[in-house]
Amino acid sequence: MTHLEVRELSPEFGVEVLGFDPKAPLDDATREQLRDLFDTRRLLLFRDIDLSHEEQARLCTMLIRKGEAETIEAMGSRESFISNKLDDGIAPFGRLQFHGDTMWADKPYQVLSLYGTDVQQPAAPTIFVDAVGAWKTLPEDLRRRAEGREVLQTAGAVRRGNMSGVLLTEVENPPSTVTRINYTHPRTGETVLHICEQMTRNVLGMSDAESEDLLTSLFAHLYQPERQVGHDWREGDLVVFDNIALQHSRARVSKEGPARTLRKVASPMPRLRPDQLPRWKAEAA
Repeated sequence: MTHLEVRELSPEFGVEVLGFDPKAPLDDATREQLRDLFDTRRLLLFRDIDLSHEEQARLCTMLIRKGEAETIEAMGSRESFISNKLDDGIAPFGRLQFHGDTMWADKPYQVLSLYGTDVQQPAAPTIFVDAVGAWKTLPEDLRRRAEGREVLQTAGAVRRGNMSGVLLTEVENPPSTVTRINYTHPRTGETVLHICEQMTRNVLGMSDAESEDLLTSLFAHLYQPERQVGHDWREGDLVVFDNIALQHSRARVSKEGPARTLRKVASPMPRLRPDQLPRWKAEAA
């Protein structure tokens, strides 16, 4: 069995894994150790590793128990990058509010990974919060108001709170879905506080004022500063996280600033038409 050293990143979630070689074959015991860490700690950090796109996809596939035989095509064969320097880079500037990628899809990403291919300092951090832990610690009165309620999740323009520097997008025909606020995680069975400030439009069956009051109270609990864990990027970092259990945000990035290029691999990949894809518009004032 490969010897892996594990260091806690925060009491609530996240571990740094040392001793992992992405190019070496994994024995069954090591696979199970990594899967268990992923399910229970929800975020794995690997530093200073040399990682190909295929190796990144294979690791993500293994962590969500789909089997080693699954090919890279199932994770998306085309490389994609979150970058302020590449011409086709995703989210090339601005600040990102808290969200779970594809929360607007019937089957959102279960796993999302980012690998630092070109990172200059100072690099804008990625910040995480734990939506599973947030539901577990929700005050009882707020839990009663939220439990069983449904919300509309959309890729269309939904923005709240501090808008300074937020990246604004346009989507011609935004995909959307309806989910419960107390969402059951499809793999772990845990309850997730499944709302976010970037993609949750409203609570169904409530007036606009009632809906916003409930969401504001839930956001205040979910996004408490002491619940947030930041990752300061270095080249060669790989962060793999449970995209349903955790949400992430990003500090402001500028096109003129230090290079920040992260290779992204996620699964399952939703199929989108061109008119459902975002266009990067501007930064909010």
